[in-house]
Amino acid sequence: MLALMDQTREPFVADEAEAVIARKAADKLKAVAEANVGVKITVDGKEDEKIIVPLPARAVAFIYEVLEAMANRTPMSLIPHDAELTTQQAADYLNVSRPHLIRQLEANKLQYRKVGSHRRVRFADLIDYERACRHEQKKALVDLNDEAKRLGLE
Repeated sequence: MLALMDQTREPFVADEAEAVIARKAADKLKAVAEANVGVKITVDGKEDEKIIVPLPARAVAFIYEVLEAMANRTPMSLIPHDAELTTQQAADYLNVSRPHLIRQLEANKLQYRKVGSHRRVRFADLIDYERACRHEQKKALVDLNDEAKRLGLE
């Protein structure tokens, strides 16, 4: 994902030492994440003080994904859903051209707001648009398959 200059930090990439530690941690956490169960983590505090932190199953799965990305040295960013992207950032996220995205915005297929003469797209709206596009694509494939069956083209 993209780093948003004023809303997120630069993409994070683990160094070699962190990647080795992350691989070991991910390997240990994998079975728990796949079992979809919560855990309690014990953190050693000062003077033999132990802190027990409960983590719900979804947090465990998320932490596992972060550790996997770190182990593979994959750049990552955390983007808040209310973050606003430029049209270029939104186009890059969708892997489409900026002119195509602008046409979608002007056709009201994706919500945006204007800041002066610039358009801004909320990340949450971009995710909703992406889901809707995927749904339309799947429906089109099902319809195409049904038509092929009807015509005996299988």
